[in-house]
Amino acid sequence: MQVDMHIHTIESDGTFTPEEIIKRGLKNNVTAIAITDHDTVAGIEEGIKFSNELGMEFIPGIEISCNEENLEVHILGYYLNLDDAKFIREIDELKKERETRNFKIIENFKKIGIIIDEEKLKKNAPGNIISRLHFAKYLVSEGIVKSKDEAFIRYLGKNGLAYEPKENFPPERAVKIISDNGGFVSLAHPFLITPDVDLLDKLIERLKPYGLDALEAQYSSFSKTQIKSLKRIAKKHGLIITGGSDFHGSNRTGIDIGCGGLEYQQLELIKEKLKLKKEERV
Repeated sequence: MQVDMHIHTIESDGTFTPEEIIKRGLKNNVTAIAITDHDTVAGIEEGIKFSNELGMEFIPGIEISCNEENLEVHILGYYLNLDDAKFIREIDELKKERETRNFKIIENFKKIGIIIDEEKLKKNAPGNIISRLHFAKYLVSEGIVKSKDEAFIRYLGKNGLAYEPKENFPPERAVKIISDNGGFVSLAHPFLITPDVDLLDKLIERLKPYGLDALEAQYSSFSKTQIKSLKRIAKKHGLIITGGSDFHGSNRTGIDIGCGGLEYQQLELIKEKLKLKKEERV
């Protein structure tokens, strides 16, 4: 694909720097990318710098992690205004909430007799945030589990011994934060939220009034049937399509930059939609 709108760097739970992302994208014949780290924009300035130097069209983005009853809902934001002080404060609050959750996870491990060395944990997270994936890598490095999958099954997943739910952060709030910033808003990998189309319909209907613009239908792990289904859902609700690989480097094997995403003409539709949206706000 020419456009990859879902990529993670070392600033969240990826293993590539923004510079390495740009270079790999160019190598894979991608012409435009978005860095969409979880709950942080820490890699955006570096992404802009190297994309300008190396000749890559760059989209400042983010992926905000939300909770919806028993579901994990992720909201993607694009074409962000990083000069918006209110937006930056909201993102800083996300980081604080994540740090609070991480502290509780460490306490949960302590209760079951596993002491987490926080300095070693941080070495597994060179970027701006610590995620459950970093906990999983730590558990592997310490020989507590044999694989990251085992770490999630035994300790970090929803039924895990050290699991700690995310503080209440509804997806409506995430959509509004991005929309108020002037950005373009997409519901990330909908069928990873739930395969229940009726449930997705209800979620979309709730989020649209807050500024939802799109569905991430062209996602790297979705089948052709799933993609067609999501396109029908998007059309039903008057939404545009986004797409991406969800590249995490070595933290997610079998996925490379450009293996999911959009053709460039689809990106042009997004730009036009965003232009109209901004004109309506004036």
